[in-house]
Amino acid sequence: MSVTIVSRKSWGAKPWNGNPASVSLSRRTEFFVHYHGGVPAHSTGVAVPREVEKIHLANGWAGTGYNFMVDQNGVIYEGRGWDRQGAHCPDHNVSGLGVYVAIGGDQKPSDKALASVRALYDEACKRTGKTLSKKGHKDGFATACPGKHLYQWVKDGMPAPKSPAPQTASKIVALNPAVKPGATHAQVADLQRLLIKAGYGPIKGAVTRFYGPQTQASVARFHDRNPAYRSGLHDPRIGPKGFVALQKQAGRR
Repeated sequence: MSVTIVSRKSWGAKPWNGNPASVSLSRRTEFFVHYHGGVPAHSTGVAVPREVEKIHLANGWAGTGYNFMVDQNGVIYEGRGWDRQGAHCPDHNVSGLGVYVAIGGDQKPSDKALASVRALYDEACKRTGKTLSKKGHKDGFATACPGKHLYQWVKDGMPAPKSPAPQTASKIVALNPAVKPGATHAQVADLQRLLIKAGYGPIKGAVTRFYGPQTQASVARFHDRNPAYRSGLHDPRIGPKGFVALQKQAGRR
């Protein structure tokens, strides 16, 4: 699984309250998994990182303390990123990258969330050039975090969930109005598959539910070759009529 990360700007992060220190990748040796503790108010969408940021700013921190946050749809949000010191586990914020999963209490992480965390781990090992230690928050600090389900998954080696065969519609369907640039929606995955099948790829990181820059660029390529459905010189919105035309090009009837 490739890693697509929603940037701080895209999810609406506030400016840093101060400036978290920079940390070179060579100093990273650990990968920590976290959860919310209590049941979070939000489990999907940009409300997830915004909620975490609000809590951490109230603690007097510079902003969200995690390097990355993952919602239950498997969407990854940038926190402190690869090169900033975290604020997620005392004595391990330089050596460890911290990843938060939007669950709490006795909630179970979705397979999509686990797949994204594993993809982040693999990317971290690739970037650092070493095999990072897989840890739950409780391995570095006396806490119940990351809860029994996530912690057992970490102890099992963080296995990537098996991906079910994609369910692809065979008949033409209408575009959901929520599917637009910057949105997270189930139909975006279908849009990405159609774009790739019809020859408007590549879409780096596909298939996901996030209508990000890569998907927008692919849609713009569709419009460049099909200007009748275009509303501007560089149109990143597929639009209802364009979506129908794309489905026909991909073989749906």
